[in-house]
Amino acid sequence: MVTAVNLQVSRFQFFQDVASGRWTWTTAIDLSGIAPVYLIEGITTPFGVLRDSIPIPGDVVVAMGESISAVQNQYSPNILVGPPSSLTFIVDEGFGFSEPQSGLVSNNGTFGSLLNAILTTSASYVTTEPSQLGNLSSSEGGTFEVAVDSTTLLAANSPYSETVIFTDGAAVNTPQTLPVTITVRPKATITVTPSSLDFTVIKPLVGDFPAIPTQTFDVENTGPAGSVLEWQLQQVGAQTWLSDLSPISGTLNSGESETITVTVVPLSSTLKGTFNETLRVSGYSTNLTADVGLELVIT
Repeated sequence: MVTAVNLQVSRFQFFQDVASGRWTWTTAIDLSGIAPVYLIEGITTPFGVLRDSIPIPGDVVVAMGESISAVQNQYSPNILVGPPSSLTFIVDEGFGFSEPQSGLVSNNGTFGSLLNAILTTSASYVTTEPSQLGNLSSSEGGTFEVAVDSTTLLAANSPYSETVIFTDGAAVNTPQTLPVTITVRPKATITVTPSSLDFTVIKPLVGDFPAIPTQTFDVENTGPAGSVLEWQLQQVGAQTWLSDLSPISGTLNSGESETITVTVVPLSSTLKGTFNETLRVSGYSTNLTADVGLELVIT
């Protein structure tokens, strides 16, 4: 038996067999280590997994726990970050918190070591959850999430290069870092053209209204280069003669536009008169919303 660790705890002896990763205890000092009475393999708890169902006296169990702590102090953990090996965020200027991205940190140290990794960042606008991953045994990993708060970030200073830092004073390779690249897009601007549409129709003496020609307006992102507008369209009022809008959402890069088709179909019971409705285009931008007014005149 190749003994890498030979510790005496109280009147009990502890050994580790490097080749097998086996940890053994004997009830008496046995420097040869060839006749262990109690055996535990693949430790994942303070007392591991017991072989067979051999009852172990309480004082031996205590010695096992103490010896585990003693041997762990002699083995250094190793910090292994990833996957991924880096993180990239694309955020909008002044928007706030991004969707989090996940990562993994593992203990690449020898059997018997424990990793207690503390996570910090190089900037306050980069956050981690949790801030500590502890008690990671050899080959065991823990997941974490990273998010970016773009409230104070400026497109003019983009890209930002930051890091998540992993430290454990007992690790042989502390600290380790995870690069974080942040691209900040300028704010988009919503422009609608035209800003109003007028529909007219003559009410028939009986039956349905004749078909009313559809009309269109354009939604454009007139923000600076690099901006992206994710927009949605909704009816503000509750006029039933507004039959269809298409499309009602989309994504526009700077300088791009989308044509919206508006269909009006009054109910046969609709009386003569002038009716108004508002369509609202919204999205994260410098102006947040832009309205298009609709007017239907029935004579």
